[in-house]
Amino acid sequence: MAQFPNIQQPVYPFTTKIKDPSLQSEMENGLVVSRAKFTRIPQTFVLKWTALPAADFATLRDFYRKTVYGGSLAFDWYYPTVPNDSYSGKLFSVRFTGGDISFDLSAPGYYAGTLTIQEV
Repeated sequence: MAQFPNIQQPVYPFTTKIKDPSLQSEMENGLVVSRAKFTRIPQTFVLKWTALPAADFATLRDFYRKTVYGGSLAFDWYYPTVPNDSYSGKLFSVRFTGGDISFDLSAPGYYAGTLTIQEV
């Protein structure tokens, strides 16, 4: 399996989204019944850079375009090293999600942008 490239860590805030696995239905009497729609709860991570060096951006762009073909293939990604975080350094199998990735040339030699990955 491919591995996310070794580039500069994303900046804070670092966003983790946990999908709600419930299926809810409103009954005729106004009560709501619910159950788990699925047993696995995938997490989504939003990664953001404000000053990603051009060389790192080129590596990320090539990985996205030529290795995993956007969201087509899964890859291994390590959660950033964060003190006192139980996920710090943990390995996740993920794929790109959320459509296109978008980066701006924010200063000569630096890119700013955001991308979204989701557990597979």
